[in-house]
Amino acid sequence: MNYIYLIFALNLISYSLSASVFFFNNDLEKNKRESIVNSSFFLVGGATYHYLNRVWWSEDNNQFSFSSNNDFVYAKNLDKVGHFYGGYFTSELFNNAFLWADSEKPLKLALRNSIIIQSIIELKDAYSPNYGFSSYDLISGIAGSYFHYIKKKSNKLNYIDIKFSYFKRSNKYWELEKERGKSASSYEFFNDYVNQTYWLTFRLNKILDFEFLKNFNLAIGTGLDDSQFLNSSSIDGGLREYYITLDYNLKHIFRKSNNKFVKNIIYYIDYFKLPSPTIRFAPSYKLHVFYF
Repeated sequence: MNYIYLIFALNLISYSLSASVFFFNNDLEKNKRESIVNSSFFLVGGATYHYLNRVWWSEDNNQFSFSSNNDFVYAKNLDKVGHFYGGYFTSELFNNAFLWADSEKPLKLALRNSIIIQSIIELKDAYSPNYGFSSYDLISGIAGSYFHYIKKKSNKLNYIDIKFSYFKRSNKYWELEKERGKSASSYEFFNDYVNQTYWLTFRLNKILDFEFLKNFNLAIGTGLDDSQFLNSSSIDGGLREYYITLDYNLKHIFRKSNNKFVKNIIYYIDYFKLPSPTIRFAPSYKLHVFYF
């Protein structure tokens, strides 16, 4: 199951955790801050579980099962990239919350919470008739969580960021679901890999000393084309696509802002790749005036 469900969870987490960062008085006692963060964790976890239980786990299955044999080739492993991003992003959200709460060892607490969330979701998948337990999914998510931990500990990795973008360019996912006799909501984008792109960005202001380029990042992206097809009711095929572009370094562009609310909003927006002129260099060449 794709960890892009965290885009949904972001709405809840941002409201709960960011409320503590943006709106609560920073002079609150440490124990009150920790109570806010811990309450947010359970509220967000419960709300997310309820949503997923209704959308993905609506059919009961009492037996533990593993994912299908094509798990490691499904969507050309783009779903594993999504799990990695999910683990990374979850750790970042919790780390910021624990920093605000002035908790001891916030990075380790964030890592722990991220792994707990991913493990619970994957174990719940094991009892779902449509998914099953996937060790590859779990490993990918945990790897993303650990990458966040290592990145924060290492100054050499501070110029690297992971981003996500989504734009509905193709209806292939819904067409294949219809062929399988299933009905997918028009808002069900979490399994729509054809329209998802994941990016690895490098901050040019950490590499070059040219002032204009400091406003941009170098971004390398990967996605999936719409050549997928049904193979015995399972979705198969497709080709991985690769992109290169310049991304906006929002943190550097807004570095002079003294508005804490604006800076925090920019901080989280910067986890999503904004549209820009882009070159697809594999499996074939194509220039996009604006790629979302």
